[in-house]
Amino acid sequence: MPVTVIQIGLDAEVIDCTSPDFAQFPGITREGLRKANDDNVATLRAADYQVDNCLIGFGEEGAAKARKWLEAGRYDAVLIGAGVRLVASNSLLFESIVNDAHRTQPGCRFVFNHSPESTPEDIRRWYSGPETAAPVR
Repeated sequence: MPVTVIQIGLDAEVIDCTSPDFAQFPGITREGLRKANDDNVATLRAADYQVDNCLIGFGEEGAAKARKWLEAGRYDAVLIGAGVRLVASNSLLFESIVNDAHRTQPGCRFVFNHSPESTPEDIRRWYSGPETAAPVR
């Protein structure tokens, strides 16, 4: 059975790249974020991982959308993007997603990328290939 992955991250359209919250990520642009997201999904799918791409907004609206996706599928890996995890004003959003993933995806591995472009390698830390029956760690 293929490894299933959900990538949950902020929709580039909701991000103000000039805001103090996102100034910690030098050089980010909406276009760059969209491209990295699309490239990551394409790379993982080309490697035969099953990937769902859940792009969300801020606050309860974003949490509700992520919750809906998490309740609708089964995932081996739940990747939560840096824009959710590392921006202090998104702490409640991050907390909500983690708790919903914990509730709906028992046994999943949480994956945290270190850059918008690193997602495929970050997934492979836990699942070396698309048919990996169990996490490598």
